[in-house]
Parts: sequence; C-alpha cells; structure tokens
Amino acid sequence: MPMPPRAGRVSSSELEPLDNRVTRAGGAIGYLEGARYGIATSVYHSQVPPGAGPGEHTHPYVELWVLHDGQARCLVGGSSFDAEAGDVVIVPPDTPHSFVNNGGGPLRQTAIHEAPVHDTRYRDESTS
Repeated sequence: MPMPPRAGRVSSSELEPLDNRVTRAGGAIGYLEGARYGIATSVYHSQVPPGAGPGEHTHPYVELWVLHDGQARCLVGGSSFDAEAGDVVIVPPDTPHSFVNNGGGPLRQTAIHEAPVHDTRYRDESTS
C-alpha cells in the first residue's frame, strides 16, 4: 500500500545532494525523491555554473524545467533553443535532452519529474 502524502516543508538542507557532472563543475543539486513523501513527483533544485550542464539523457516520463535565474541553451529532441529566467521547458517522455548554462552567472532552476523516483538514462555514462 502506498504511503499517504505528508504535508509540510522540506528545507533545502534536507534535499539529497547529488554528485554528477554539474556538481563536479562547481554547481549544486538537491534532490527530493517523491516516493519518500508519498507523492508521484520528484524534484531537482539546481545551481549550474556557466558552461556546465548535464550530458544528453532521457527519462520514461515528462520533465519540466523552471528557470529562476540565468539562461541556458537547451537541446530537446533534436531542437536547440535558448531559455531564460521565467521560462518553463517541457521535455516529453523518452526524449533525448540536455542543457548548458550559456550565461555569465549561475543558472538556478527546478526540474520537476513526473515520477516518484527519478529514472535517468544517459547516452554516455561519462556525461552524467
């Protein structure tokens, strides 16, 4: 039986820190696994330094990026476009995607995964 959703606040210090390409470049990522809170959505809160971003990857579900500060060059399903603070980027399921911070300062964004646990498949494991 699924856990019922818990109401309340999850502070940034409670988010699981991740070790990946972005954090190794000097950024920071905190991950909230929805399953731990009885919800069907997981969230990444990221601060990405200029020139950094994840390698190309897919998820078997929809992902949304909400850009809070900065800008990014996005590659989604073969289309390349720029996004900036205030934009929301929609990534359909099983669509190869990546982004790079192409601005002069930090890119702050929230990635919303429509899944209780993230499922990320990198094309090349060295790009994670």
